[in-house]
Amino acid sequence: MVILDHGTLGYLTFAFMSFTMLSGAFIFLKKNRDLWIKIHIILSIITYILMVLTILLVR
Repeated sequence: MVILDHGTLGYLTFAFMSFTMLSGAFIFLKKNRDLWIKIHIILSIITYILMVLTILLVR
């Protein structure tokens, strides 16, 4: 079983924020924008959920 403490959730959130920013840059740099927009939306939702879980755990 995986234990998710605030440190692990923090690192996961930071990693997903980095991937979200990278996918946002690829929207403007790559020609296949529709794919990168969908990836960006999915990563943004996952990042938001992880941030909320981290905040709730630390509180």
